[in-house]
Amino acid sequence: MTIKLDFQTLYDVTRKNPHRSLYLAVILQAVLDMTKPKETKESSDIRLQRDQANAWVFASVGVTCENFEDTCALAGIEPGVIRTFAINVTKSGDVNGVRRRITSLL
Repeated sequence: MTIKLDFQTLYDVTRKNPHRSLYLAVILQAVLDMTKPKETKESSDIRLQRDQANAWVFASVGVTCENFEDTCALAGIEPGVIRTFAINVTKSGDVNGVRRRITSLL
C-alpha cells in the first residue's frame, strides 16, 4: 500500500492559513509520535508519547475524543480521514518513508 503526500509544504495544504497550518502540524506530530518504530532500549518517555498519541487519535468518547475532533475541525480536516491515514501509515510497509515525508512538511 502506497501512501501519497501530494503537496509541497504544510502551508500549501492549508491554503496559506497559519491557524490551520498550526493545527494540522499538531495532528501530524501525533501521527509521527504514534508511528515511531519501537526499539528494544527506548525510554519510557517515548513509549508514553506513542501511547498518548495513539489514545488521542483513536479515542471514541470523552474529552480526549472531543479535543482531537476540535483540533481536526480547526485544521479543516475530518477526524476519520486522519484516523484512516494513521492506520494506512501503520500498515503501509513503508512507515519510515511516510514518516520522513511528514517530517519534511513540519
